[in-house]
Amino acid sequence: MYTLSKNFLIINILIFTQFFMVFATDKIFADTKKISNLEHKAQLIISSQINAFQNFDTNKAYSFASPFIQSKFTNADKFGSMVKSAYPMIWGPKEFKFLEFTLFNESLIQRVLFIDKNERIFMFDYEIKNYGQNRWLINGVYQVKRTSSGA
Repeated sequence: MYTLSKNFLIINILIFTQFFMVFATDKIFADTKKISNLEHKAQLIISSQINAFQNFDTNKAYSFASPFIQSKFTNADKFGSMVKSAYPMIWGPKEFKFLEFTLFNESLIQRVLFIDKNERIFMFDYEIKNYGQNRWLINGVYQVKRTSSGA
């Protein structure tokens, strides 16, 4: 009798474990897919803004800026002038590459490596926020300072 209830308990544990693994895997897959979609969205927004800068279309570039950024630079020309003078590596990069992506406090954070026309390397973290109805906009661009290396 004791062996029968012990076997029954083991079988129930195995069934529960299988059930849990199936549903946990589905949730993990769904979360991974959602994160992948958000990463793609962040990269599309950033690429579109950089392409607008490269085409001297400050109005289009400005359209990717959040209300917070737009409140600091009240029109596209002022915004474009600021980027061109303060961030020439973003205004006209020789090359750029997407690095790490993460979610933080309901913001998308995308790290981007830029190589300027003089072959210098810069890294920036882009903060992208949702302003309702799946309207994601760039809310800040923060330079990542490099640590010194021994090489």
